[in-house]
Amino acid sequence: MYPIATNAGAPDIFTHLDLALVLGRIGYLGGLQIGPVGWVGYDMRGAQIGLAHVVDGRAEGLEFDGIFSIARGDFAGAQIAGLMGWTSGRMTGLALAGMASYVDADVDGVLLGGFVSVARGKVRGLQMAGGTNIGRVDGLQLGVVNVSAEVRGVQIGLINVARRIKGVQVGVLNITDKLEGESLGLLPIPRRGGVHPVIWGSNSIFANLGVKFASAYAYSILGIGLHNRPLPDGKRQPAFTAGLTLGARVPITEGFAVAGDLAGNRLFAEGVPLTTHDELYKARVLVSFEIAKRLVPFIGGGVAMAVQGSDSLRFSLLPEGTAGIEL
Repeated sequence: MYPIATNAGAPDIFTHLDLALVLGRIGYLGGLQIGPVGWVGYDMRGAQIGLAHVVDGRAEGLEFDGIFSIARGDFAGAQIAGLMGWTSGRMTGLALAGMASYVDADVDGVLLGGFVSVARGKVRGLQMAGGTNIGRVDGLQLGVVNVSAEVRGVQIGLINVARRIKGVQVGVLNITDKLEGESLGLLPIPRRGGVHPVIWGSNSIFANLGVKFASAYAYSILGIGLHNRPLPDGKRQPAFTAGLTLGARVPITEGFAVAGDLAGNRLFAEGVPLTTHDELYKARVLVSFEIAKRLVPFIGGGVAMAVQGSDSLRFSLLPEGTAGIEL
């Protein structure tokens, strides 16, 4: 444990091999440093292996530690840590940590964190975490929650937030201030004009009210409605519905657009347990015309399929005609 060492009184020595039982302290490394804790005061070219290692200067090669790895300058190579990896300069290569990876500058390569990965600069390549990613990305950002000032590429997660995106967002909740591409999700919310109330009716569910979350071409609708549920004896029973619609819209000419979507609706009626199948599925083709920015009537049709029963299911098909207005 330094200063109880062969380089006592010479902490800035250059060496090809540093072997420590507790703490190794050298100035420059051009080879291998092994021990529970290692510290290189200036530059490192080679490998550090142990529980925790620090490089105060530039690092080239491998840091492989069971607890944490720290590089206070630029790093080129692979930094692998059981808990936390930290690079204060530019990272070129691979940064992987079981809990958290942090780079204070740009990343050219792969940044991986078990729970969180943070890049203060731009990631050119892949940023991935089992929990949250924070950083600007040219490439792929993959995690449960992704937060980015700018994405040029693909952002995939349950929750995606980007101030600006040129590419594709894929997730459950997608929020962006400026979208130049496509947002695919249950709730895509471009901040400017991406949420619209929708009112429509059809021969299957006669009264519907929903909220449409639209991006450039894709959209989703969360809706509720009123339905006359058919009974086995031929009679009908009033029911409420709750459903989700996923679709795509293609502009044809100025004002006119064609859309196609798929919808699933659950029916809720008195005396019908939730364990029983009582759903209505639809496939539609729609034509719309934009009279004004918040006044878009549409009309279309398709097919609807009712699924009812518990032990034995009953299926019935009927044509679907629909008309409504998007506000």
